[in-house]
Amino acid sequence: MDEEGNEVDRIVGYMPPKEYLAEMTRIRNGINTVPDLVKQLQEDPDNADLLVNLAGKVEAMSGLKAAMTYWEMLFGLDGVDATLHSTAALKMALYHAKENSDPETLASFINNETNTEVLPKAYDALRNFYRGEKNKEAEAETYRRYVDFMSGVHKESTGLLNGYAWRMTQLELNLENALERVNQGIAMLAEDEEAKEKAQIMDTKGEVLWKLGRIDEAVAVMDKCIALQPEDTYYQEQKIKFQTPS
Repeated sequence: MDEEGNEVDRIVGYMPPKEYLAEMTRIRNGINTVPDLVKQLQEDPDNADLLVNLAGKVEAMSGLKAAMTYWEMLFGLDGVDATLHSTAALKMALYHAKENSDPETLASFINNETNTEVLPKAYDALRNFYRGEKNKEAEAETYRRYVDFMSGVHKESTGLLNGYAWRMTQLELNLENALERVNQGIAMLAEDEEAKEKAQIMDTKGEVLWKLGRIDEAVAVMDKCIALQPEDTYYQEQKIKFQTPS
């Protein structure tokens, strides 16, 4: 904080002592703090890197609304890197969606954007918007489209597929598609994958099967999880849950 009580910078999370001391020294010396970056921007208003740094720092400290001036300035610059330009456009779409409680700007961004580096963030933003609105059907559909997109650009991962399938069990939607995706995630596991990792994604498969009413298959999957992690009581509890009539 400065002498007037205004926040000038923020350190998030743990840092080892040497790194923390270096950050504290930087802030105490007023280097690349918010006031310093604002001053630098006044002297060099077309500096895209400065705008990104300042917008990101202000957004982290004070929220998206406080940072919109800088994101809009970045969007309006000529000759900006395509990914930075698309990122600024996404921030604007997200801001308007939040301000108007209407996802249309985010949905439109996804439908018209072609930058595959920025689109995953857009899908995440729209999915989280629907989750905040408790619109389960729209959240599930957006999540499914996101996974389809990531598969289309060959950037799917076991973690992504597992997370999608588990969320579908919570929403109780897209369960057949969730089973396909979790099977795909299991197939992606390396031969030498740790037993803990294998058990975690197989547990998701068991949960999906249970939600589909395929009890015997769910129990069989849980037996495999127990074999992989015999001392973890969670999987034994899962098996009991699957076998207990609802």
